[in-house]
Amino acid sequence: MKSRNGSDLWPFFEPRTVAVLGSLKDGMGHGYWALKNMLDFGFTGRLYPVNPSCTEVLGMRAYQTVNEIADPVDLAVVITPPSTVPTIIEQCTRKGVKAAVIVSENFADAGGEGAKLQQQLVDITTQRGIRIVGPNTVGVFNAANGFTTIPYPFGYDKVRRGGIAYCSQTGIVLPQCQPIGDRGYPISKMCDVGNKCDVNEVDLLNYLAADKETKVAALHIEDVKNGRDFLNAARSFVDRKPLIIFKPARSEAGARASASHTGSLLVNDLIYDNAIRQAGVIRVNTWQEFWDIPKVFAYHSLPLGNRIAIISHSGGAGVVAADAAVESGLTISRYTDATLEKLARLSPRLARNPIDLGPPLSTVDDPMSLQEEVIATVLDDTNVDCATIILYVGTMAPASYIVQMFERLMKRVSKPLTVWFYGTKLSLIEDISRQLEGLRVPTYTDQETSVKALGALVRYSEFKRGIE
Repeated sequence: MKSRNGSDLWPFFEPRTVAVLGSLKDGMGHGYWALKNMLDFGFTGRLYPVNPSCTEVLGMRAYQTVNEIADPVDLAVVITPPSTVPTIIEQCTRKGVKAAVIVSENFADAGGEGAKLQQQLVDITTQRGIRIVGPNTVGVFNAANGFTTIPYPFGYDKVRRGGIAYCSQTGIVLPQCQPIGDRGYPISKMCDVGNKCDVNEVDLLNYLAADKETKVAALHIEDVKNGRDFLNAARSFVDRKPLIIFKPARSEAGARASASHTGSLLVNDLIYDNAIRQAGVIRVNTWQEFWDIPKVFAYHSLPLGNRIAIISHSGGAGVVAADAAVESGLTISRYTDATLEKLARLSPRLARNPIDLGPPLSTVDDPMSLQEEVIATVLDDTNVDCATIILYVGTMAPASYIVQMFERLMKRVSKPLTVWFYGTKLSLIEDISRQLEGLRVPTYTDQETSVKALGALVRYSEFKRGIE
């Protein structure tokens, strides 16, 4: 059986039956936590705990071996000592298990005997056809069905379902290490490929390209084993959806650290950079950009051009945004005469770009109404393709009014926009940001990234127009 998109990776994200092999000790065992996380996030498939020292866990019968399970098993989650893993995978193949996530570490990442054990896994998957994610991975997360293989406590049990797929070679990207719930990232799928003895980023790109839940993919990579296959997969993906790549290990020291972490080979960074740019991939340089830039693709349609409007409560912040815009390939928009005339009637200081709302708002009886009228006027301008908005939130700018303003604006405006809030209370900024994310308005924790996100959106739009 293949998934709706025809990929044989379906057992990793859409399994019907899952065996978990590992420690099932209450509150401590990795197998226990993998099972508990599945239950907490609402996974409804059948679960089979496997451990010869246990008879029951979380109200479920525990099996001595995978062979005792009478039903067919789609996926095995293996969290056992490295030396036991090849034998377990052999048992799984005889059972007819279609795929396995091997959480266990100390394989190629440790060298020596670990590398030999990993080669045994490669031989098994080659000969028997079982697909493997890992080893040295925390596995996968699917926001659509609540399925996860992560064997660590989260601290929360809700993730916002959406269109971003995050994939990585490190478990730090997955929800057990990140405030996914608090940030409100709209997630489709997440995957840590680990040492990539079998499934790698090429397989994931092919799967996600056809995944209806995924609108944009963000990929963290430290090495690519087959550059040509990767480039072909990236090109094919970008033809359909935007792809964002964060590749660290740009320096020699970082490359050596990557080799130690994943057992990968050292490769010149220029090879990656040239390949992905030619394929139309958007490269980012920081974790913040990796996490936050995909949101603008998940929420907005592609802009028609690169002309940006900048509206700010602070003149200084507007200058910073203008610099970031030009550096991101955007053009500061020249408003139409009709827009300039209307802005000038509201206040002579408003007929410019960037717009500094601060002084005019301090001189009128109803500053909130003036603010909304200015923003709506600018967004309606035919010379504006996208906008970044910089707002203070606090006593003088109530969060409730700002949220209501954006509720009205999003009903009448279809142009891409990003928002950065500043103020004296971080809790207030985070709260209003979450509320706007619920309205599909991408908000950002730093001003520069809010502008770079629009630059990335424009670059992909220009690439698409060039290939269509």
